[in-house]
This record gives sequence, structure tokens and C-alpha cells, in this order.
Amino acid sequence: MKLQNVPLDQIVDNPWRDRAINPIDKEHVAELRTSIGEHGFFGGLKGRRRNGMVELGCGHARVEAARKAGFDTIPIYIDDIDDDAMLRLMTDENATQAGGNAGAVINEVGAVTRRLIEGLMEGVTDNCPPPPSIKNAFGDRHALITARGKLEHRRANPDASVPIGSDVIRAYLGQGKPENAARGERQIREAVAALKQSSQYDKIIDETLRKFPPPPDPKAKPAKTTEIIKAKESKPRRRMLDERTAGVFKNDHQFHAFREAVTTSAAQKAIPVSDQLGLAKQIMREEQTSSTKKQVSALKIKVQVQGRVEDYMKEQRKIDREEREAYLAEQIDVAIDDEVHNATRSLRSLISSLLKLEKLADKYPAHPKLGGFSARLDDLVDAIKQFSRKLK
Repeated sequence: MKLQNVPLDQIVDNPWRDRAINPIDKEHVAELRTSIGEHGFFGGLKGRRRNGMVELGCGHARVEAARKAGFDTIPIYIDDIDDDAMLRLMTDENATQAGGNAGAVINEVGAVTRRLIEGLMEGVTDNCPPPPSIKNAFGDRHALITARGKLEHRRANPDASVPIGSDVIRAYLGQGKPENAARGERQIREAVAALKQSSQYDKIIDETLRKFPPPPDPKAKPAKTTEIIKAKESKPRRRMLDERTAGVFKNDHQFHAFREAVTTSAAQKAIPVSDQLGLAKQIMREEQTSSTKKQVSALKIKVQVQGRVEDYMKEQRKIDREEREAYLAEQIDVAIDDEVHNATRSLRSLISSLLKLEKLADKYPAHPKLGGFSARLDDLVDAIKQFSRKLK
């Protein structure tokens, strides 16, 4: 390990960090920027060289603060750090600096899931043993082989389960001892649930598996014709959650209150996934603008989400009422149009008949049947006058 002054434009993030889920805390950067101005840059950063750049193991906020302070270079301990160590550096720093930030935990769980699949698919044979970190996570060789078999089964059956649970993830983080992991079982379970609801869990698994195409079967006979065999595609899981909302909240209690509130059946209708990030920012913005600076409680978050749902339902009821009234008005118009059409047709027929009767009356003025019809006409005239008065 060697301490080197590294230009800031040559420093990139830890490859396991996902800024969309776990963004840099701007408030923390501002605090570090002030500290740098008063006490100078606080070192202790670690990284490795890859492709002409330095991948940062830890200290992302300090690097951002150095950029804000106008530094050209900063000291970093450069070493040949493997992927597992880079992932543990990120996790340990998150646990220390970010504490219970849900975005950090979700980022870690997603990264560990990807790393475990890579380790299993790289090989579990005698000629190609898995890295010690992967072996320690599963415990023994039999568990490794079983897990590898389940992943191969998943490749052919995309809806099949995967052998990576919270116990395996904790064992990986604790280097074989779950109790030494920087994250608790509940935190990891909540993170897995969030990844599944956001459809990122299946995406991580399937994208990682695609990096390792199955080896050709040596016993298979060559086909006479070349056919492209397509892998079975799983039915996409309905996306219920925008995983980026995890990085908006200060702690996991806030995020999981939000997650529980927006994934109810009523909230799914009222708040599209595309609107969740904006709603989360709005809720937390109220904390920043509050004169009391009180932390937004889990209950308040649920109340605000429920308020949005109730507003939607109220508006939906209004729309339903307007649509119902419009439908009834349309039906009334149709009924009146039909009857006016029938009356008009009957009136034309009546006028035609009256003209014919008038000619018959001129020809046979004293005929008794014509006199009887005259009385009926008087009744008709009275009915028409009464209807006309109603119309007026």
C-alpha cells in the first residue's frame, strides 16, 4: 500500500456504488467542505488503479468536498484491492457514515447479490474454486454446489427462486460470520423487499447470469441445421416502487414507512411509480424548510401519502360523478330525440289523414261516423294545448 497524490479528475467511484440509489449527501459534503477550510483535508482514503483511473474504495463525500474546495490532488492509499475488499470498504464506510440510510443498504444488498452470483458462476470445481469470500458466505462445498445448481436452473426457468437470502448476504458481509456483518438481518430483508418491489432484484440476477453463458454440452451431437436457441423470458414483475426514493430519506425508518404507504393497492392507483420520487422529495423538503427542524416521522410520512391517496379518490369521485351525469344527460337526449322523431312521424301521418277526412266531410257532411270522430278530435286538441302550455 502506497500513499500517492492523485489528481481529482482521475478519481472515479467505487464500482459497486450506485449513485441513483445511494447519492452523495450534499449536507455532509458541505460540512466536510467547512472542516477542510478550517483543518485541512482529512485523509485515510483507499483505492486501486484500473484502466488509467483510480477507483475509490471509500471516502466519496470527502472527494466531493475536496472538489468543492478547489483542490487539484488529494492523498489516497493505492493498493491491489480485489472486488470483495472494495465492496467491504464501501459497506463499512456506509455503516459508519450513513448509518441506517436505506439507499446505502439497498445499494449494498444489490451489489452483494451481484457479487455472490459472479463468484458462484465463475466456478465451484476443483480446477476453479470460488474465492474465499464466496465460500465463506455459503459455508461448505455442498452448499456452493447446490447454490450453483439453482442458478443454472434459474437460467432455464426464469421464474425459479435464487439461493441468495439474507443469511448468505450477512455471512458474506461478516466474512463467514453473520454476527460480524455491518448490517442486521432486518435491514437486509427490508432491502431485498424493496429491490423486488422495484423490479431491480430480478434485473440484477438475470443481467449477472447473462455474463456467464452456459458451456457447450460435450455429449450433445452437432445439429444438422443451425438454430438460435432463445432463453426463456420470465414474466416481468410489476414495478411497484422507485428504488431511487431510498436515497431521499435520512434513515431506513422513513423510507420503509414511505415504501409501505406507496405500495398499498389504493396508493398504486393514486400515485404512479413515476411520481414517487417527486413525492418523496416534497415530503423531505418540508423538513428542510420547517422552522422547527424536526425530523419527519414515519407516521407523518404515511399521513402525507394517505393524504395524496385521499385527494386522488376525491378527484376520482368527482370525475365519476361528472361522467355519470354526462351519461344520464346523454340518455335523456336520446330518449327525447326518439320520442320527438316518433311524434313527428305520427303528426305527419295525422295531418295526412285529417286532410283526407276533410275531403270526405265535404262530400258526406252528415255522416254519423265523421261526427263521432269530431268529438275525439276535440279531446286531441285539448291534450295538445295542455302539452304546449307545459313546454312554454
